This record gives sequence, C-alpha cells and structure tokens, in this order.
Amino acid sequence: MTDTDTANMHVTWHGQGDADIVFVHGFQQSHTSWEPLTTGLDTGRFRMALPDLPGCGQSPPPASWRQATIPEMALGLARLIRTSELRRPVIVGHSLGAAIALQLALDEPAMASALILFAPASTRGLDFVPDDRFEQLAHPTRQQQRALLRAAFERLPEPSELAAMEQVVAGAHPHHIEGAARSMRDFTIADRLASITVPSLVIAGDRDRHVPLPNHLATWKALPRAGLHVFHGVGHVPFREEPAVSQRLIEELCAVSAGAARNAG
Repeated sequence: MTDTDTANMHVTWHGQGDADIVFVHGFQQSHTSWEPLTTGLDTGRFRMALPDLPGCGQSPPPASWRQATIPEMALGLARLIRTSELRRPVIVGHSLGAAIALQLALDEPAMASALILFAPASTRGLDFVPDDRFEQLAHPTRQQQRALLRAAFERLPEPSELAAMEQVVAGAHPHHIEGAARSMRDFTIADRLASITVPSLVIAGDRDRHVPLPNHLATWKALPRAGLHVFHGVGHVPFREEPAVSQRLIEELCAVSAGAARNAG
C-alpha cells in the first residue's frame, strides 16, 4: 500500500492492476472501513484508490460544513480522478459515499465506467427521519455517534474491530458531519437518475436500520441499467457482514464494465 495527498484528500492506494476502482467510504468513516473487502480483491488485476473524505481519517477538515456537502465532495472526487489520471474507474460507494458516486455520475457522465452502490443514501432525501432526530444526526454527541455506528450492523463486528471503527467515527470533524447530514436531507435526485447510463449495482441488506429497504428499491428502479442484490439478515454495511459475496459482486460488475469498454472501442 502507498499513501498520497491529492485534491485535499488523503488517498491510500492498493494494487497495481490495469482496472481502476475508487472506493468512497460512508458517513463519519474513513478508508479503513473497506479493509475486509479490499484485502480479498486481486491486486494484480485492480488498482484501488481509497480516499478519506474531507474531515475524515487522515484528510484535513473542510473550512465549513458547506464544503462537506455531497455536491462539493463529488467535485473533490472528480479532481482526484483527474489528478491521479485514473482511467474511467469503477466507483464503489457506501451510504454517503454511494450518494457522492451518484452525484459524480450526474455531474460528469463520462468519468466513471460503472457504479457499485452499497446501501446508498436515500435518493428521496431523509424522508424517513423526523425533524427532532435530524438534529442528532447533524450535531451528535459521542454517545449518539456510537449508537449510530452500532445500529448500522445486524451482526456486530468483533469487539476489537468495533472499537477501531468507534475511534474513527469519534475523529470525524463536525463540519463533515453537519455538511453530510444537511446534504443527505436534501438529496432528492431520484427523478434525475434516468440520465445515468453506466452499468450500476445496488447492494442492500433487508435489516438496514439507517436507510429503509423501500428507499433502496426506489434508487434501483430509477437507474436504467442497474442490478440489485439484497442480502437477508444484513444491515447497513453489507460488505462488512458479507465480504466474500461482496467481493464477487464487485468482480462481476468490473468484468461487465471491461467488456462494455472493449465493445465500445
């Protein structure tokens, strides 16, 4: 693995293959959330970029919450892809990261070759979050951060893994938290998704307590070239609870994307 700082984001690189993948982590997380998944992918086949979003992990905090919204972070991701000379990467996003991937596909239709969306943030906004609970999301206490993390899982990770994840969440900058929360509330783009024509895959768990399954199904139905995989007995972080199957799903869609690129050429 190597580390770089690009477009105001710290990036960890893994693998030296010809197929480029960018992994965009979720709300209050860091690139380390992907470790159970990326360690099983073929480093000779894939070159993987794992950025820390602004205010998360090792990336510097944004100047204000307005620089940590989904549209702003999508701009930063586009700069990263250009600066790093990535070749029409497959974008893999989780939750907030999946929303950033969708925003990027809307803003830059030719930039990504495919989208893999793990438990994407709702494209109908936070229509399931009451106003009194939104304040906890945008300005959480440490206890509320821990509770939100634990509620993401149907099957909790091992205690040492969970403790490491709690430490990452505790380090998320308040500007990241507020900007991401505000923009997820306003992320009502379902009626625009028909313009995204790259192959896509929505992966969700039927026990997701953060984004209801009907919201995931609405995102899938709105994407014209999207597949769907629903895990049974799995929560909001499918790639942590089912890493082996998640790896296979990524490999399969990358193969579809590569075949489409060869046919286009």
